[in-house]
Amino acid sequence: MTDAQRAIEAANKQVVLEMWHEVIDGRNVAAAANYIARDYIQNSPSAPSGLEALVAFLRKEFEDSPPRAPGTYPLTRFEFVLAEGDLVQLMFRREVPDPHDPARLRPVWWYDSYRVRDGLIVEHWDSALE
Repeated sequence: MTDAQRAIEAANKQVVLEMWHEVIDGRNVAAAANYIARDYIQNSPSAPSGLEALVAFLRKEFEDSPPRAPGTYPLTRFEFVLAEGDLVQLMFRREVPDPHDPARLRPVWWYDSYRVRDGLIVEHWDSALE
C-alpha cells in the first residue's frame, strides 16, 4: 500500500467518524449535508436513500432529542474502525433490554459500513448481532 492510499483511507475514516460524532451522537441533523452525498444509497431496510430522505428520517428519529452542543455529550466508543479503499467499517457495543427479561440488559454488537467518495459518504450498510 502506498502512502497516498494510506492517506485516503485515513481521510475516509475521519469523514465517517466526524459524521457519526456530530450527526448521530450530537443529534446535529443539519450537519449531515457536510458528510453525506445527495445521492446517498442506504442499504438498511429501516431508512431511505438520498440525503434529503435521510435527513427527514433522522429528524424523526431524534425528534425528542434536540441538537447537542459540542463537548456536552458522550461520543460512541468504537471497538474498531477499519478502512480498505473507499470502505470504512465501525463496530461498537450497546446494551439493550433482554426480550425475555426486560429488567436485564444484554450486549449487542453493531456494525456499520460506509463507502466514501470524494470526501462524502455515498453508501451505508448496517447490522446488529448478539
